[in-house]
Amino acid sequence: MPKIYRFRCFLFLFFLSGIFVFHGTVAAQLAGQMGAMDVAAEMDGGGVKKDPPKVGGKIGDLGKANAERNAGMVGNASSPENSAPAADGGAAPAASKPAAKPAERDIMQTGWWGPGNYFSTIKVLLFVFVFFFWVYATSWMNGDMERQKNESRENLNLLNFVLFALLLPPLLFAHYFWAAFPVVLLANVVNCMVYVGKRNAKLPPHEKVLTGEHIAFCYATLMNKIGIKVKVKKRMVYEVGAPIDLEATGKNVTPQVLQGRLLLARNAPGYNEFRQHLFDALSSNATHMMFDFTPERTLIRHQVDGVWLDLPPMPRVIEKGQTKDVQEEMLEAAKMLVGVNPADRRSRQAGMFLAVVRKKTKYDVEFLSQGTPTGEAAMIQFIAKKVPFRSLDELGMRPEMQPKLLEQLNAKQGLFIISAPLANGLRSSMDLFARNSDRFTRDVVNIEDAQFPSEVIENVILGRYDSAKGETPMTVLPDIIFKEPHALIVKDLSKRDVLEYCLGEVDHGRLFITMTRAKDTVEAMIQFLATKTPAQTFVTKLNGVICQRLIRKLCPDCKEPYQPAPQLLQQLGLRPDQVKEFYRPRTPLPDPNEEKKRGVCETCNGIGYKGRTALFELLVLNDDLRAFILGHPNPAAIRQAIAKSGQTGFFYEGVLLLMKGATTVEELSRVMKM
Repeated sequence: MPKIYRFRCFLFLFFLSGIFVFHGTVAAQLAGQMGAMDVAAEMDGGGVKKDPPKVGGKIGDLGKANAERNAGMVGNASSPENSAPAADGGAAPAASKPAAKPAERDIMQTGWWGPGNYFSTIKVLLFVFVFFFWVYATSWMNGDMERQKNESRENLNLLNFVLFALLLPPLLFAHYFWAAFPVVLLANVVNCMVYVGKRNAKLPPHEKVLTGEHIAFCYATLMNKIGIKVKVKKRMVYEVGAPIDLEATGKNVTPQVLQGRLLLARNAPGYNEFRQHLFDALSSNATHMMFDFTPERTLIRHQVDGVWLDLPPMPRVIEKGQTKDVQEEMLEAAKMLVGVNPADRRSRQAGMFLAVVRKKTKYDVEFLSQGTPTGEAAMIQFIAKKVPFRSLDELGMRPEMQPKLLEQLNAKQGLFIISAPLANGLRSSMDLFARNSDRFTRDVVNIEDAQFPSEVIENVILGRYDSAKGETPMTVLPDIIFKEPHALIVKDLSKRDVLEYCLGEVDHGRLFITMTRAKDTVEAMIQFLATKTPAQTFVTKLNGVICQRLIRKLCPDCKEPYQPAPQLLQQLGLRPDQVKEFYRPRTPLPDPNEEKKRGVCETCNGIGYKGRTALFELLVLNDDLRAFILGHPNPAAIRQAIAKSGQTGFFYEGVLLLMKGATTVEELSRVMKM
């Protein structure tokens, strides 16, 4: 028997024996009192011997006999009003009997007596049930926490013990058993359900307990053991494991081919392992994950909030009787799903599929594999189906900047460029800016590549071309312009003919909004000038450029303040009276044991950062800047001119976040080096 069971059973027997000792002591005291009063009554009754009550019988009978004799003695010794002459000249019994003594009544009314004044068997059995429910529940919780490697296991075990120890005395000694028993039982049930709710929230469906499916399975198992056959729906192999469903997708592929890919992948040995890795990455808010397969081990990395994090390496081990290890089987299942050759480990192979987490959140997943000198590498990117931000405030734009942006998005004519470095949310921000523009008092058309569809926006007309068929925006632009729209969102203006055509339409009162990959606003302008479009035409019709960079936010639950050094404040352009403290991720404790007891922050998983916000650089062109750009095409000189004009950039926005305690100096330095 496990030690924890032995200890709790010993504790139970100790308390139970205490109850019976208490019960035996009270019975003996009452029996002694009854025997002494029988002798006194016999002497007072003139030698008339009456059958004494049975010592050791019902305590209630002893109490009743004692009360009757006391009543008789009081009646004979009291005033004549309490007795009347009988027919034979003797004294008649008293008309009324006084109650038992207060001390005896208190003993007789304890909460453990039954209807016949015996020690209640039902109450003892209920107490035994509550006790062993607590023993089983806490023992299961202890084992489950050990399996889940819960670092709070010792503290929770102590809490469970203290809770029951505090609830036990009221149950044992309360005068009203039926009031104390439900409270104790409910407290134990609630304690167990709270733990189950927390552990279920972190586990996949097949590992959850007390769910409808789990209860049905337990019921069927129990019935089958006693000979009653109960059918349970058998889950397919691909339905077991992480709560993520995969679907084969592809461009210019028939549904039959996609279904065949999915069936092949589901029947592959490594399919569930692949699903589990995808779910772990999405659960950690990763946007990318990378596998580096070598003969000795597999390295896995997650990109969380724009930063790569290394996971513990997985050794390559081939089980006895197998020809491939788990990692190789997992890679083959992934290749089957995207429709490439699983046996090819050298060529560059790419594909797409759909991932649905918990039946609700959808991601387009891009898969890319390539042979390396040491083996093979695979890159996976998760693209959310929905824009994660719904307002400029959620994106992180200051209220003071928002009117300036809306003025550019709602201009009557001109060109406005939206830019960002790679993997800094350009596509999401592009859709968000379009959603925040005026779509109700003017006609807005979104021209996009069918190979890269964006979210459908209400009151925005959609025009598509297919680059897979050799089409460009010029394929659809003339027909759309013929319908006289006020504003057009053309995401790809990288071709000179398309750019010059759109700039020519600016003179007809149209606004064009486009996007490009660039690290700042100046680089975005230089990229369009590199198309050999006449600089005079481009700069004259360009209204403005906005560029964004994503910066990590400190975890709100584990960040800690510190006093910045005066030299640091000077480098940031701040006076000592402007800021009292900066914030940083939680620093480890000097004592490793204390750090282990403190545990890992559940909000950020010990990273120190949670989520990202955007820094913006908004450039609004005026005549002076246009003239300077035309005369000085040097990017460094243009940046200096913009700074002298009073327009702020990324650094200014980052310092404001530092003063708010939203990010760190180290993170701002990393973002500024993009």
